Amino acid sequence: MRVDTIHRNRSFWWDRARCAHADVPALEAVIFDIDGTLDAEAQDGLLDLIWGLHCADIRIAITTSDRRARFEPRIRQLIGDGVVEVMVTGDDVARPKPDPEAHRRALDELGVHPANAMAVEDSAEGLRAARNAGLATVVVTTDHTRNQDFTGAAAVVHGYDGPDPLSVHRCRRLRERWWIGHQRLSA
Repeated sequence: MRVDTIHRNRSFWWDRARCAHADVPALEAVIFDIDGTLDAEAQDGLLDLIWGLHCADIRIAITTSDRRARFEPRIRQLIGDGVVEVMVTGDDVARPKPDPEAHRRALDELGVHPANAMAVEDSAEGLRAARNAGLATVVVTTDHTRNQDFTGAAAVVHGYDGPDPLSVHRCRRLRERWWIGHQRLSA
């Protein structure tokens, strides 16, 4: 009888250990800067990602340094209405990227904390802005930005398509990995 008591009270470290993934806040929103990736080649993968996020109930915002009158019709034509909840343009901010004002405004308008969002950027300047707003950031490079310094990015990919295309699952996985690493550095 004593042996049964000993075995019932014994626990192992893996029984008490918390899974690091359990602490990762849920992904509620993705903030895109797609100025450099709006060409015809990137559109299919970009649209697949945006529609996948939308169907997974992950909210979409777009930041751009472009003027609203010029940019908004392009987004409507490409994506349609009702998918992009927030659009912050150069008309809406006093300080352009690399200042984080556009990202912070998008987060504020969405009502989402940076821990529950991520950014998809296309340049080192955009990466700095997103990171300064506290966002995990995936960089989708273009031929013009491919050789820039993307230190601190959750991931750097060339284009939305490819052998491992950006998808809802991959975005969650990349953000989760960034979050866990970021938490270790902060501790």
